[in-house]
Amino acid sequence: LIYFKILNFFKLLYIMIIYAIFYISTNTQRFIKQESQMRVLIFSASTGGGHKRAATALKEYIETTSKDNYVKIIDGIEQTGKLYNNFICGGYTILAKNMPKFYGKIYRNSDHKSALNNLCNSVNKFKSRHLTGAIETFKPDVIITCHAFVATMLGDLKRKGKIKAPVIALITDYASHYTYIADGIDHYIVSSQKMVDDFQTRYNISPRRVHAFGIPVFQKFTAETDKQELRNKLRLKPDTKTALFMAGSFGVNEVLSVYKNIANTAHDCQFIVITGKNHNLYNKFRTRINKNTRLLMYVDNVEDYMHCSDLIITNPCGLTVSESLNCALPMAIYSAYPGQEADNAKFLNDIGVAVMLDNSPGDTVNKLLKDDRRLKIMSENCKKNCNGNSAKLICELAYSLTEKKK
Repeated sequence: LIYFKILNFFKLLYIMIIYAIFYISTNTQRFIKQESQMRVLIFSASTGGGHKRAATALKEYIETTSKDNYVKIIDGIEQTGKLYNNFICGGYTILAKNMPKFYGKIYRNSDHKSALNNLCNSVNKFKSRHLTGAIETFKPDVIITCHAFVATMLGDLKRKGKIKAPVIALITDYASHYTYIADGIDHYIVSSQKMVDDFQTRYNISPRRVHAFGIPVFQKFTAETDKQELRNKLRLKPDTKTALFMAGSFGVNEVLSVYKNIANTAHDCQFIVITGKNHNLYNKFRTRINKNTRLLMYVDNVEDYMHCSDLIITNPCGLTVSESLNCALPMAIYSAYPGQEADNAKFLNDIGVAVMLDNSPGDTVNKLLKDDRRLKIMSENCKKNCNGNSAKLICELAYSLTEKKK
């Protein structure tokens, strides 16, 4: 009887020890998860679709790294009030679309210390108070901005001690610009090493604070795919050269004449035209497309059409460029208005991933589509100059800043 009592005692002790180990292990993991939890506030803007797409792609990645992470995207310009939001976003659209040369002059003039730049900074610093409510409510560990004006606002708040969280400015184009530079910004994310060098030489900002991580894109753009299988899936001819037309966020009407010129020249090619949410442009195209063209409005699988194409014909907005690079898709550039698009186009031409379309776009595109060797070289250059790990690298930087803060 004593033997069985001793045996049962040790059995009970064994069970208690196993339970204690399990309990400690579980709660340790829970504690570690709580320690790695990160609250990230991302400020975007409605000046074109690129800022929002970059913000959303980054949010998607950060939240997938841990279910405990919480990311919120806020339109920073909209927070400052309806009048200022309409003036900035509406004014940007009107100038870039209808008065591109004038917009280009404004863009260049604000790329250095000037009366215009000082005025913009003063207004944005005055408007910065409108962001404090959202920041205090959310209590972020890290703040990321995808827009230059919001960078000025956040930098001013950080400099005055009104926010404590580290601030990261993400530049969604392929050239640096003075409006992003602000006291109080802790780190900058740029697209290339050349931009890192520019930040040091032009703005005297240490390379330790500037990171050539690239522009974040959704992971579906970086996935490996089979071009022929995708064409079969999308009911396209599997062995025919394919050109994808992107109308751009403003639905630039020049694409109509570009399309007509190319379609009348490149007879052995199939075309995909995506007009986005621009009903007017879509209706204009309906009366002009030939039998080898697939006309689409907004699609939620644009990555499939990029992966199955041999060439994309587009204006060089930052996110479309970044997505094309990640799809290893050569580019033909039309309608690069003066300003950031002209800078993007120059960058693409310099690294050998794009051709610039002139008054005879059909001849240029037709010649390129027949040159498999050049298309392959351009595609390889895309792979060399993209960073599919951009979101991962930005997330790791945010984690490191959170740990330092703790």
